[in-house]
Amino acid sequence: MKILPPQTLPPGKPTTRRHQPPASSHWSSYRACLRWDFGFTCALCLLHEADLFGGQPGEGLGGTTVEHTITRSEDVSKENDYGNCLYACRFCNRSRSAKPAWRQGTRLLDPTRDAWSEHFWMSGDNLLPVQGNAEAEYTHEAYEIDDPRKVARRRARRELLTDRLRLLRLESEIAKLLRLAGPLRQHDVRRFGEVVQQIRVIRTDARRALGDLKRYSAIPVDAPQTCRCPLPREHSLPEELDRQTVEVPGSVW
Repeated sequence: MKILPPQTLPPGKPTTRRHQPPASSHWSSYRACLRWDFGFTCALCLLHEADLFGGQPGEGLGGTTVEHTITRSEDVSKENDYGNCLYACRFCNRSRSAKPAWRQGTRLLDPTRDAWSEHFWMSGDNLLPVQGNAEAEYTHEAYEIDDPRKVARRRARRELLTDRLRLLRLESEIAKLLRLAGPLRQHDVRRFGEVVQQIRVIRTDARRALGDLKRYSAIPVDAPQTCRCPLPREHSLPEELDRQTVEVPGSVW
């Protein structure tokens, strides 16, 4: 199964909209389409749904919302335009509030038109604007992309996944212990028992680690299988996020 990387890096390409709900639909009905188009990830600060709810399904709990690139207060005619809607965490949506898409000749960046990696870079658990990039700086300010609550959630995922992936990769240690245990069975029963106990501990840790990793599945268990699009749409992760995912086994030895 595919899980999130310990740290989601800024996409190297704009996010492609693969869904096309009817133009007559109300913007509030776009959630399922947006979740798939943006990979269950805030298009702005890159927090995944799993980051907001500790790896648990969170649909319906208010952690994410539909963000309008051009706000309804700026142009109400665009409120139901799917091309004007982004998937965003509640933090980003509330931080921006009614800040305009343009300010003093500088615009907010649009992740469906702008490659985030050209405007932002990761420094530890912070997603910083490229120095001197006025558009990135305004976007970073408007959405408070490095709000301490967001930074804390990025850090929590990075630390947990890094540790659990390390525990899961102890197969080589078990192989060494098994090679050691063979000869000991005949000549040193006590030491053989100690080695077997070490193997059991490693396996227990690995199973626990896999359980924690599964909570950070890149596609959450409550991912919608239907949406507002009139024709069936491909339900898969965006290319840039899919490229960063980590494959883990469904079970351990």
